[in-house]
Amino acid sequence: MEDKPVQFVHFEQAPPRSWDHFEELCADVFQEEWRDSGLVRHGRAGQPQDGVDIVGRDGALWPVGIQCKKKSVWPVKTLSRKDLKSEVEKAKNFKPALKAFYLVSTSPDDENIQNYARDLTIEHNSSGLFTVNVIGWSELVRRATRHPRIAAKHFGAYSAGQPNPLLASWRASGAKLLLDDAELAVAIRELVYDFREFPAGRIAFRKQESDDLLLKICKLQAGASRSLERRKMVVKHREELYIHTEDEESTITGLKLLLGHPDISEYVRIVWEKHSPLLIRSFIEQQIDPDLCDIAGKEKIRLIAPQALPDPAGSDIPVFISKHEHSEMVRYSFDLKAKYPNLDVETMTELFNPVQFGYAVPSIIRRIVRGIRSGIPLCAFEEAKWLEFHLWKASF
Repeated sequence: MEDKPVQFVHFEQAPPRSWDHFEELCADVFQEEWRDSGLVRHGRAGQPQDGVDIVGRDGALWPVGIQCKKKSVWPVKTLSRKDLKSEVEKAKNFKPALKAFYLVSTSPDDENIQNYARDLTIEHNSSGLFTVNVIGWSELVRRATRHPRIAAKHFGAYSAGQPNPLLASWRASGAKLLLDDAELAVAIRELVYDFREFPAGRIAFRKQESDDLLLKICKLQAGASRSLERRKMVVKHREELYIHTEDEESTITGLKLLLGHPDISEYVRIVWEKHSPLLIRSFIEQQIDPDLCDIAGKEKIRLIAPQALPDPAGSDIPVFISKHEHSEMVRYSFDLKAKYPNLDVETMTELFNPVQFGYAVPSIIRRIVRGIRSGIPLCAFEEAKWLEFHLWKASF
């Protein structure tokens, strides 16, 4: 049975607060409109993308390119013929050649731009090039709100039942989060408060490598040949994609724990505010780092849990840091002990800050996430006081 459409016609939706969030909305809308499970976000910021942010299939048409218009001022409020012409020219370089092109922006729907898009399509038809389409903000919202799940994800405040809006869309490439520290610091505080308003809210996290693999799979499956070698290659890419997807899902679990849990989010908001960008970035990048198991030339410290858990991996957590960081940590602890003789410098919260927030806390969160995903309920960690970080010890 199909979901009944949610009635949004009396609400005016504001554009997302970031371009990346807007691109996530566009990807969701067109994926649902076209029923295309292979639709992918193409490339990343700073890479040449030939005027295309999203690649998908509309029925028999493949590839179809979508450009989510980004300008230095966000959200985009005006779209000119020059803008459209510029993006169309870039899209002509996309390989394989596009069958259709969409320019989507947060600017109002404009009849003049629509007419120009039709003129370009007529011009392209005579030379075998792609059709050109322009979608403004009102039309995008209309399409989004035809699909209850998309509406609930992005405009949850007005959806039926418990809202689960998309609160943020973050991306990574090469095990690096694609947000600078200044933007990350603001995004963290926004999410802490967003989760209070929408406890069922969602975070989207995607690795560029996942989209690259999906595009490779689509190209292989779109080919005329169904040879055994081609099928083997598709399976190989799907296996790689599964690993990346596991990383993404674990990262989302950890971020919701850090920014949505009533107790931990208070640490992030108040106690760790200055260090929260380092903490969040370190958690994400260590969670998705394929080289994390390389411990050659590193020093080991051991985090000791307040109480043991029936975890096959054990309750103590090994953490490996560089020799320089280890030396700085030992020197810091020595100076701290000299200044405060009665202080227990083995308490994890007294560790050298770059080690505490860059390694120790992220390692604890990663272990909790791994436990949750293997079937250990969060309440078991709470009862064992794993979320009371001042009770952890550090041995070095």
